[in-house]
Amino acid sequence: MADDEWSAPPTQTITMNVTGRERNDVYYQTVVDGSAIEAYLTVDGSVQVRPIDPYLLDPGLHSATVTIRACAQVACTQQLDGSPKTVSVTYERRGLKVSASPLEFTLRNGASTTERTRSFTVIGYPEQAWFLDTAESWLTLSRASGSTADPTPVDVVVDESGGLLRNGVYHPTLRVVGPTQTKYVTVNVNIDRTQVYTVAPYLGVLFGEREVIVRGVNFNAADVTGVQFGGVDATSFNIVSASEIRATTPGSLGTGSHAITLTDNAASALSDANFEVVAPAPYVSTHLPLPSGAAANAEPSAIAYDAVGQRIFVAVDQPEGTPDFVARYTYQPIGAGSWVRANAYTSYNKLKAMTFSLDGESLLLSEADATWLGGNGSESGMALSNLKLGGGRYATLHRGWTDNFINSIAAANDGRAVMVSAAISGGRRPLYLYSSVAPVMDAAGRWDSPSLEQVVLGTGSEDGWFDNGVAGAAGDGSRVLIASSAAAAEMYEYDSATSTLRRIDQVMRADAIQLDRTGSRILLNNTDVYDRDFQLLGQLSADTIAAVFSPNLPRIYAYDSTGQLSSYDLTGTTVTPIRSWSPSASAGDPLRRVVMTITAEGWTLLIAGTNGVLVEYIPDNAR
Repeated sequence: MADDEWSAPPTQTITMNVTGRERNDVYYQTVVDGSAIEAYLTVDGSVQVRPIDPYLLDPGLHSATVTIRACAQVACTQQLDGSPKTVSVTYERRGLKVSASPLEFTLRNGASTTERTRSFTVIGYPEQAWFLDTAESWLTLSRASGSTADPTPVDVVVDESGGLLRNGVYHPTLRVVGPTQTKYVTVNVNIDRTQVYTVAPYLGVLFGEREVIVRGVNFNAADVTGVQFGGVDATSFNIVSASEIRATTPGSLGTGSHAITLTDNAASALSDANFEVVAPAPYVSTHLPLPSGAAANAEPSAIAYDAVGQRIFVAVDQPEGTPDFVARYTYQPIGAGSWVRANAYTSYNKLKAMTFSLDGESLLLSEADATWLGGNGSESGMALSNLKLGGGRYATLHRGWTDNFINSIAAANDGRAVMVSAAISGGRRPLYLYSSVAPVMDAAGRWDSPSLEQVVLGTGSEDGWFDNGVAGAAGDGSRVLIASSAAAAEMYEYDSATSTLRRIDQVMRADAIQLDRTGSRILLNNTDVYDRDFQLLGQLSADTIAAVFSPNLPRIYAYDSTGQLSSYDLTGTTVTPIRSWSPSASAGDPLRRVVMTITAEGWTLLIAGTNGVLVEYIPDNAR
C-alpha cells in the first residue's frame, strides 16, 4: 500500500469452484487467522479479502491466512472432498508511525524529572531515517534524528532552566520527518503552580507601611512562610485563601519598584506583581490652564494621577464635532519644581471614561463613535483603548455598536476592569469584564476575544438596569459597586476575591460612586456617606460637586459650587466636618463638570474644571 494511512485499502477476490455439484448445493465457511485482514462471503459465491484500515496497523509486513470450507449442509458438519483450502495473505504497510500522541504533562509545584518527561518511539517500514524538531526552546529532545531500525525511545522533557512557564495550557507540536512522510506529535502541557498575579494597592509612600492584597493561585499548594517586597520581609501577612494573601509592606522600602515574592517552598513561584514606592509629593499650590488647543467651552470629564511618573492626566470633553483628548501635565523637579503641560497627549472622537489599570501602568479609555478600518472597510462603533504609559498601546478593541459605549470603568484587584455600558444595545445595557493587566485579543483586535467578557445579569425585566451605568472601586480593588445614573435601580457588587457579580439589596440612583481604600466607606453622588453595608453615616454639604477619599486616613475632601474646599472626618460612625478653606484659584464654572483626585501620600488635591487644573496643598489642620 502507498504511504497514506487514510486511503481506502485495496480488496482481493478469491473465486471458488466445486466440481460435480450445483452451486446452490454448496455452503461455504471462512475463517481468518490473523489481525491484518477481514474476509466475507459475497452473494455470487466468492470471498472478498480486505485489509483492515491501515491506521490501525503499525508499518511493516503483516501475514494472515484465510481458510475456506465447502460443505453440503449449512451447519458444515460434513465437508466436501478437497475442503478445506487455505490461502496465505501478506499485507505490506509502508510509512512512519509514532507510538504516542498526544504527550500529556501536568506540572505543579516541585515537579519531578519523571513528571517533566514523556517518551515515544518512531517505527516505520521499510527501514528509514527520520528527523525530529520543535519550535519550542523549552522542549528538550533526547535526540533529533534516528532510524526506524533503532527502537530506542525519544525522551521529551519540559525544560524550564531558561525560565519558568507561566500557568496555563500549552500545545506545542513535534514534527517527525521521514523520506516520504511527515508525522506530528501533539504535546499538551498544563502548568498549574503557585503564582502571584497582582497586588493592590500597587503604590506606597516612602517610610510608610501599607496593607495590600496579593492575588494569585494555589497559595494553598505550597508551604508559604512569608511574603517579600524586593527581598524584604513583609511586616505581617495572612493567607486568606488559595487566591488571596493580605500583607503589610515594610516601612524600610526605598523608592522604586519592588518585586513581590513568596518564601520557602513557594520561593520559585512566578510573580507578575510589583509594589511601587514613591516619595511624598513636593507640590505647592498652583493653577494649570487647559491646553491651548482646548475649545472655549471644553470641560474635563475625568482626572488621573500617576505618582510614579509624577503626571496628571485630564480627559477633556470638547464641543460636538471636535475630537476630545487627554491632556498630560508632567512635574519637573528642577529648582523649585514646575509643571510642564502637553497640548494633547492623545485624541479620541468622543471620550467617555478614563481610569488607571490595576497596576498603574496604563490608562483605560472608552470612546463612542470610534472609526476604524475593518474587514468590510470603514467601520464605526464603540471602542476601548489600553494606553501604556511607558510607550505604545495594546490594540484597541472595537465593537460595531453605534448606540452604545462604555460609560464607566473601575479596576478590580483580580486584574479585571469592570465596565458598564451606557445605552441600549440589543435590548440590554450590558456590563463587561476586561483583563486590563494583561489583555489577550484576536489578531483583528475585536471585542469577542478572551480579554473581554460580556456579563448578563438576570433575565427579563432585570436585564438592562444600568442605564448610563456607573462603577466605583475600592482603593485596594477588593470590591466594585455598580449602579444606574438614570433612575433608581438595583445595585450590583463585583467581588474580586471570587471574581463574581451579585445583586445587593439596595435600590438607588447614583451619578457617582466612590469607595475608600478598603471599601468600608461608600460615597454616592458626592454627598451621601455610607458604611460598607449601606448604613447612612452622614452627608457632605449639599452644594458639593466633587469629592475624594484620602488614600491613608479616614477623610473625605470636597469641592463645592461656591469654590470652597472642605475636609471631613470618618473615624467614627458619623461624618464630622473638620474645616473649610479657599483654594488658590477657581476650578471654573460650577454648573459644568468638576473632577478631583489626590496624591499618593494624601497631601495634595488635584481638581480639574473649565478653568484648568488646581494643584492644591491640603493645610495641616485640614488633614
